[in-house]
Amino acid sequence: MIRIGENEIQVVRKADGSATVWIDGVAQDAALRDGPAGADLQVGDRSERIWYVVDGDTVYVHAFGRAHAVPVVDPEERKAREAGGEDTVVAPTPGTVVTVSVADGDEVQDRQVLLVIESMKMQSEITASRAGVVERVHLQVGESFEKGAALVSLVAEDEEAAEEEEIA
Repeated sequence: MIRIGENEIQVVRKADGSATVWIDGVAQDAALRDGPAGADLQVGDRSERIWYVVDGDTVYVHAFGRAHAVPVVDPEERKAREAGGEDTVVAPTPGTVVTVSVADGDEVQDRQVLLVIESMKMQSEITASRAGVVERVHLQVGESFEKGAALVSLVAEDEEAAEEEEIA
């Protein structure tokens, strides 16, 4: 939830690609139509030309004469993360693995590139959400996957601490 002017805004993605926009607790259907110069955002009966960039769960939007960082809730992605735990990196969209930069047992740093995927003819780097040790790389180069599929799992933090204590 963010505040834009006097309004509290929350955006919830739907499985069909549309969204529900909650403005001050009132739900409104929303649709986005990309064009050659920006996009048209339809919220309820109002249409506005906007420009946007998606970065994970945040959409940076220039609309209504101002720039905004809008957190977006994706129920399916949230469900997949909860099922795999926060130590499992899941696919944000369906796609194909282009490169794998880590192997089981590798130590990784926060935001280190784990693999590169291709989705909708665009390549995206998938990075570690924290420093840790790779427990398992679930897919190899050329394999396809669906949204929410497990890509890379890190050793759970409590398991990692226990292993360090055993070594000491």
